[in-house]
Amino acid sequence: MPRYIVARQSELRNVNVEICTPFSDPGWLQEGMEESFNIIIRIYLNLARPAHDEGRIPFLPYTNGTWIKPYRDNRPMDRDVDVVLVEVSPPDEHGFCYFGNGVWESSYYAKRAKTVIAEMDESFVRLRGEAALHVSEIDYIADTPNPPLNEEEIEIIANCLPTEKQERAREILPITQPKVFREVLPQIDEVPVDQIESALNIDDPTDVMKAIAANLKTIMQDRDTIQIGTGKNTKHLVELGVFDDLNDISIFSELAVPEMAFLIKRGIATGKYAALHPGKAVFTALTGLTAEELLWVDNNPLIELYPGEYILNIPNISKNDNMVSINNGVAVDFTGQLTCESQFGPRLINGSGGQIEFHIGAFLSKGGKAVTILPSTFGNGAISTIVPYFEKGTLVTLSRYWADYVVTEWGVAQLVGKTHRERAEELIQVAHPDFRDELKEAAKEIC
Repeated sequence: MPRYIVARQSELRNVNVEICTPFSDPGWLQEGMEESFNIIIRIYLNLARPAHDEGRIPFLPYTNGTWIKPYRDNRPMDRDVDVVLVEVSPPDEHGFCYFGNGVWESSYYAKRAKTVIAEMDESFVRLRGEAALHVSEIDYIADTPNPPLNEEEIEIIANCLPTEKQERAREILPITQPKVFREVLPQIDEVPVDQIESALNIDDPTDVMKAIAANLKTIMQDRDTIQIGTGKNTKHLVELGVFDDLNDISIFSELAVPEMAFLIKRGIATGKYAALHPGKAVFTALTGLTAEELLWVDNNPLIELYPGEYILNIPNISKNDNMVSINNGVAVDFTGQLTCESQFGPRLINGSGGQIEFHIGAFLSKGGKAVTILPSTFGNGAISTIVPYFEKGTLVTLSRYWADYVVTEWGVAQLVGKTHRERAEELIQVAHPDFRDELKEAAKEIC
C-alpha cells in the first residue's frame, strides 16, 4: 500500500508519516521526497539510518511502552492520527480480522484514527488474545492477493546464497510470508547475503554467540519467566540450548526468536507458574519465529498476543516472579551505564524498543534478573565494548541505578549491589583479554 502513496508524490505535500520499523522502503526515504513526506522514525532506524545520518529524517524517542501516553492523555500535539494503515487477515466467521504475527500498536492506533484502511492478506496467521480488529471498525479494505512465492522467485532468492544453504532455502521459501521477500526481489542483488540468511533463519551462530549462550545458561533456573529481545547476539539463544534443561518456564515477551515457540511444543515452556496468563505464552509479536513455527502457532490456544501497552508495562512485567529479561547492548561503562542506541558518541543506531521496560520490570521482579548480552569487542576485535566511561554525546539507555547482569563470551558480571569500583572489577573480568590491562589502569583513575 505505501508504494501507491509514494506514486502520488507529485500531488501530495507535507504528509506526516510515522513509521515504527522500516524493513523496506517504498521510496519515501529517498532524497528529494522531503516536500511530499515528513518521515518520522520510531524505535529502529534500519533502512532509514543513512537518511537520519544526513539529517533528512528525525527520530521520535519513545519506547514501545510509552508511545501511547500523549494520545491517551489527550496532550496537545501536531500528530493526531488521520489515517492508519494496517495489515490483517480476511474476516473470520464472526467478522474479526487478525493482525497476523504481530499486534504491536495496531489496535490502539485503529481506535484513535479518523480513518482505518486495512490491507487484507490471506497468508496471515490467526492468534488468540487481543490480536484482532472487527470488520465494522474498518473504513476501507484493500484486498491484495499475496500468493506464495513461485518457483522462479524462489530460485532467484536461493541462488543468491552459498551452495550449501540453497536447498534449505528452497524448503523454507514456499512457507514464508511472501510479501517481505517479494518487496526486495527487484533489488535482491544489492541485499547482503547475511541479511537474506538471517531473514530465512538459516544463518549460523558465531563462536562468540555460542560462548555467550553457554555463560547465560549458568544463571537460568526452573520456573523462570523469560523475555528475549531481537538482535543477532540473542537470536540463536534457544537453538543453542540455553533453556533445554529447564522445567516449567513461562514466556512473557515482546518479541520471539527462532525456536522460541517450540519451547512450548517441547514442554519446556509450560507457563504453569505464570502470574498473569497461566498455561499461555504471551507476546506482542512473533516476527522472529521460523516459517515452520508460524505454521504451528496458527490458531494455537497456547499462545496469545497483546498490544505493546499491556506487554511493555513495568508493573505487569514485574508481577512475574523470577522474570528474566535478555536484551542486547552496544556498550557498558564501569559504573554500569548501558547504551543500546548509539555508538562512538551521539550517532544513533536504534531506539530502545521495549528494552527499558523489560529491564526495569525484571529488576523489580521478585527473583528477577535483568540481563544484557554484550560481545566483548566490536569491529573485528578492534574496540572494547566495556569502557571506563562513555564518549561525549553517548545516549544512555539505562542508568547505572538499574545495572544488573552483563554476559559476554568471557563470563557473567553481576553488578547489582556493588560499588563503582567493584563493578569495574566485575566488568574487567568479562572484558576481552586484549583490553584488560588498559581497563585496569583506567579503573585506577576513575573509580
